[in-house]
Amino acid sequence: FNNKKPSNMEEELRFINSHKGVTVKDVAADEFIKTFAAFLKKSGKFKIPEWSSYVKTGCHKVLAPFDPDWLYVRAAAVARYLYIRRRAGMKLLRNHFGGRKRGDLHREHHVLTGGKCIRYCLQQLAKMELIGIVQVRGDDDKVISTQGRQITNKGIRDMDRIARQIKRG
Repeated sequence: FNNKKPSNMEEELRFINSHKGVTVKDVAADEFIKTFAAFLKKSGKFKIPEWSSYVKTGCHKVLAPFDPDWLYVRAAAVARYLYIRRRAGMKLLRNHFGGRKRGDLHREHHVLTGGKCIRYCLQQLAKMELIGIVQVRGDDDKVISTQGRQITNKGIRDMDRIARQIKRG
């Protein structure tokens, strides 16, 4: 019998092989979103516009977000949602991030969130090459229609790497 103590590398390989790799789905959503938002902020490629301190996230909200880094968190949540669903358009994302609105005398109804915030997050994630546009092409290689956004291989790789770091502790 081998009584040697396993090294950290052996333990890590055993962990990865026993779990067949760690993905975003293996990590709690709040932990992943917080860590991925910090990654976006640290990268310096995701720019925060000046309007972000004034804008509400939707018509169902009363005030703008208190957190000055809320746009990083929203972009991380959008990226995670695209990772889980593999493909989504603006309508689906607006519906997902929407909420309940209640007037003075009316019953509560679900309303869509504002589209500018999500559109801006998608544009910045596309500049970082983490997501791409899904296009349907015809026989003559012309674009017939676009079917939303999806996560790219680079995006999957980066997000799985961050999930691995979270899982390691």
